[in-house]
Amino acid sequence: MTFHWDFVKHYKLWFVLSGVLVAVALLGIFVRGLNYGIDFTGGTQLQLAFNRPVTATAVTRVLDSQRLNQSQVVFIGKGNHQVQITTPPITEGKRNAVLAKMHSVGAYHEISTTRVSSIIGRQTEVTALIAVLIATVAIILYIAIRFEIRFALAGIIALLLDVVMTVGVIALIHVVLTTYFIMAVLTIFGYSMNDRIIVFDRIRENLHKQRKGEPLEDVVNRSLNQVVMRSINTSSTVMLALAALLVFGGASIEDFSLTMLVGVFLGTFTSLFIASPVWMLWRKRDDERRRLAPRPVRAD
Repeated sequence: MTFHWDFVKHYKLWFVLSGVLVAVALLGIFVRGLNYGIDFTGGTQLQLAFNRPVTATAVTRVLDSQRLNQSQVVFIGKGNHQVQITTPPITEGKRNAVLAKMHSVGAYHEISTTRVSSIIGRQTEVTALIAVLIATVAIILYIAIRFEIRFALAGIIALLLDVVMTVGVIALIHVVLTTYFIMAVLTIFGYSMNDRIIVFDRIRENLHKQRKGEPLEDVVNRSLNQVVMRSINTSSTVMLALAALLVFGGASIEDFSLTMLVGVFLGTFTSLFIASPVWMLWRKRDDERRRLAPRPVRAD
């Protein structure tokens, strides 16, 4: 199936739409805030398996009685038998008190107790930021060497939009963030740039075939129409797999699956409607500057 759609004709509309989404995302990040999990803030995580189904309300009532109002309760698997409780850092005495009180909910056995200090949480956050920066620099260098600096910077602009919008959605939904979230963000980096490289490679090929007087817009449109079905098919397949993980994968990888699902969708959008028009406008501006630049006067 061959598309003949004018991708770049309405580039201003796509830019405005992206700007609105970024504004909403930033509002979510700075107003709603990110829901950092134990991996970042530090705390204690208990996993209990009850002999019968229990309710989150009953478990929360016990935690409230121990003044652990900021705790989170998540059921693992089906049947509401196994529960994961995440609390702020607590002493061994407080932990024993919680476990003793939990018998009022029902008979259970303790699967595990995990403690993470706030120092380790801060180290995780710093390590994550360093990883993102290294990935960004590596991507810029790779595309600049393989293509040109305009392609690299256009790709990074679109990538930043992907990350900001994805993080904004996660902030609005208030999903608990764990180290899986960092893995998802770095995976989005790789997936989105791979999609962009395919588009950029086709644009570069078609530039070599550009007819004299053919507008740059036509070259970009032809390139995007040639790869759009491949991009959509690949993204749809990945999103179906991620949706299955989100539904059946359990609470432990919920933040990874949801972050990836949102990121892949937005990455496909920015690859087709943002990255290429940004490169095209940049290239046209540079071409116009070269055309209008005064030519050196030859001395007779």
